[in-house]
Amino acid sequence: MATTDLFMDHAVTEALFDALPDVVFFIKDSFGRYVVVNQTMAARCAGGDKTKLIGKKPAEVYPAPLAASYARQDELVLKTGKRVEHQLELHIYPGGKAGWCLTTKHPLRDAKGHIIGVTGISRDLNAPSDKATGFAELASALRLMQTRFTESLRIEDIATKAGLSVYQFEQRVQRLFQMSPLQLLHKLRLDEATRMLRETDKSLADIALETGWCDQSAFTRHFSRYAGMAPGKFRAMRVTAI
Repeated sequence: MATTDLFMDHAVTEALFDALPDVVFFIKDSFGRYVVVNQTMAARCAGGDKTKLIGKKPAEVYPAPLAASYARQDELVLKTGKRVEHQLELHIYPGGKAGWCLTTKHPLRDAKGHIIGVTGISRDLNAPSDKATGFAELASALRLMQTRFTESLRIEDIATKAGLSVYQFEQRVQRLFQMSPLQLLHKLRLDEATRMLRETDKSLADIALETGWCDQSAFTRHFSRYAGMAPGKFRAMRVTAI
């Protein structure tokens, strides 16, 4: 399918995603080049001009370590047809601010079932307001996670303190945050670790222990999995702007 066909077929979808400021939407061709992007992505990566992104690969848009991680995801989808579902990963926003999002990628197929590209979204992770449906029931558990994430918390214990079964707790966290309680706990730890990497000169071992990981190895493994790079490499970036 030609690039112009992809534009035509997904014009309505693109327009809909243009209306979502906290969601990045994109379609890439079989070479990993952007064919369609929404306005949110354009605003964050190209000063609002979509045309500056069309035809480019992640390496031409993002810092190298992040681009390499995104490209590996694309290659997996293109080669195997496997979907990436709700992957927690690091993004760098305009002004150099680091944040986390949930990314989903699906293979794009032609009429004969051949994989011809990748389509996906990355949704910013922001805690819902206290008025969000169901949030009040989780307030005590979420406060516990937010104030004691540096400790060896167990999801079972958190649920119990909230007066919920593990199943109820998992379902409500999933509904509100679109991630599992364990992902949320990891995000809290990684948020603080990311801040410390950028704002302090503490050793990786100290950061690991101060943010709830059992040791530096566990911290490095989880940070690398979600951020697409080792914490030392992220610190070396010292991103100030995209």
